[in-house]
Amino acid sequence: MDNKPIKILVLDDDEDDTYLICDTIESQSETDYDITVSHHPSEAADILQETPFDIVLCDYIMGATSGIDFIKKMRGSGVDTPIILLTGMGTGTADQAALEAGAADFISKTSITPEVIDRAIRYSIANAERQRLFQSVLDNVNAAVVLVDNDYRPTLWNPEFTELATYYAKTNGEKTSVADLTAAMVQSERIVTIKDRVLEKKVSKTSNNGVVIILHDVTEHVEALREREAAEKRAAHLAMYCSMTGLPNRNAFSERIDREVAEAEADGREFYLLNLDLNKFKAVNDIYGHYMGDQLLNEVSRRLVECCGPDDYIARLGGDEFMAIQRKQPGDPVVPSLAKRIETSINDSISLEDMLVETGVSIGVAVFPHHGTTSAELMSNADVAMYRAKADPLHRIYAFDEAMDKHIRLRRQIGQELRKAIENFELDVHFQPQADMLKGSITGFEALARWNHEKFGAIPPSTFIPIAEDNGLITQLGELVLIRACEIAVGWEKPCKVAVNISPVQIRHVDLVELVQSVLIKTGLSPSRLELEVTESVLIDDTNRALHVLRGIKNLGVSIALDDFGTGYSSLSTMISFPFDKIKIDRSFVDSFARNHQAAVITRAMINMAQQLNYRVIAEGVETEEQVAFLLEEGCHEMQGYLIGKPVEPERLTFTVERDALPAGMAHCA
Repeated sequence: MDNKPIKILVLDDDEDDTYLICDTIESQSETDYDITVSHHPSEAADILQETPFDIVLCDYIMGATSGIDFIKKMRGSGVDTPIILLTGMGTGTADQAALEAGAADFISKTSITPEVIDRAIRYSIANAERQRLFQSVLDNVNAAVVLVDNDYRPTLWNPEFTELATYYAKTNGEKTSVADLTAAMVQSERIVTIKDRVLEKKVSKTSNNGVVIILHDVTEHVEALREREAAEKRAAHLAMYCSMTGLPNRNAFSERIDREVAEAEADGREFYLLNLDLNKFKAVNDIYGHYMGDQLLNEVSRRLVECCGPDDYIARLGGDEFMAIQRKQPGDPVVPSLAKRIETSINDSISLEDMLVETGVSIGVAVFPHHGTTSAELMSNADVAMYRAKADPLHRIYAFDEAMDKHIRLRRQIGQELRKAIENFELDVHFQPQADMLKGSITGFEALARWNHEKFGAIPPSTFIPIAEDNGLITQLGELVLIRACEIAVGWEKPCKVAVNISPVQIRHVDLVELVQSVLIKTGLSPSRLELEVTESVLIDDTNRALHVLRGIKNLGVSIALDDFGTGYSSLSTMISFPFDKIKIDRSFVDSFARNHQAAVITRAMINMAQQLNYRVIAEGVETEEQVAFLLEEGCHEMQGYLIGKPVEPERLTFTVERDALPAGMAHCA
């Protein structure tokens, strides 16, 4: 206590009792008291609302109003001043009722002495201070707290518990929210959810056998835990499923095929393994972009799922490669029904954003255990069968057989060796002469790739060029030939042209203008001596890009020849769309016009049309004097073929046309 007097409000409707109480208090000389007296509960209530007091001494019975009623009224209005009840009745149940109502103490008037009342006042004030301090701590605890007595009734709680109790009462239709929430918490599990908050309950005993219930808000922790669990589930899902199509991925398929092999082996049954690869998928990506390629993969995946029965399994291994598993029953054919359903579904036109895309699927089939007893063996053989199907435009489903295996494995081996040969510059470049047969002079040479393998011997271009195209090596191969051709041509004794073939892939995927310019600068070859040969498919696949690239090359001073003219789908429109320097008549016409009148008429028309457009014309595949005579008569003087000269190594080049290669009566070459 400090030196200030203790302010006391005495409330009693009996003036004699009031005098007695005040006299007893003031007779305690050691304590300084400041006493205010009121004889009416309503008046005392107003005084307490306006003036702070340290303690109230209240009569238990005041006419129609009891001291307990007064206490409840004060507590309800927010007044927390400690109140001691004074009564002339005996103690007992009234004691308990007073304390439950919030009385600080209970004193019988018959036992009031200065010492008793002084002790009660000091104790009640100190206890109130402790309670206020404790309440302050409770109010600032970051948790909902309630104290209950040994009958599990709430005696003290903080605002956070009140907030929860109010919400609990609203949602559960209860009236006394704190009491009902307390009862519910006594019976609840360790984790409870109230008002979208996740609460962890902790219970401890007090020294007077009461209970403290603390509800910690662990919502953020739980949310973080849930988010982590969700992230782990997403990561686990992504580890096993394709994020774009939603199909099982390579990891999931590896587990499934291993399990399928083990179960089939244990049960003595068979199953089909299907290797699926889309046709023309690369063209869709190249022509329409990767966005449309992704759209195509999504639509194909949807159709594949529709084709599968409840026991079938489909997975996307990557790119446009899919794998499927179908159970095989005794007597089922070697080609599964699932493969036929897929072929029918995927071979239909696919509409993508108001555009029809023509694709298809090549399917290779392997059967356990006939085509392999391990998952690796089965997958390898299904892959072999798929490549056989991809090479056959008429039959898109193939089941594995041993002969096929040898062919495909040899092709794969050649592909692997070709990659090494390109990386190590082990391929050779031979040159086939092109001649003006009227003048009898060499006009240039076409550079042709040749490959002499130490194990397989001489591998013809008809074998390794398609492999290079399938394996994506054609770009590196084309660049190698361009570099070697220019390096060799710059050292020729006569400044003849050198012609180099350019694949459509190089135009689509390489900055060809920059590459050609770089090669010319590095080798020192004059641009006027380089001629690039392209086929009509370059313009058909992506006309705008191809024209842009070809114009860039012409701006360097390099000439452009249209190769295999007459075999494409749009020869006339091709000639109009770009000013070529030379037109090469395909060997199929040269070989046919001697015995086929229609071929002769078409060849004559092509030569005449090219000349009218001021294009130089050269015929390839010339092998007989009869062909030379026809071409000269029609005005085509430039020729290329075995009659003129075969492709030879650079060191064997000759810059004259052999005398015995010329038709009788022609001028001999110098």
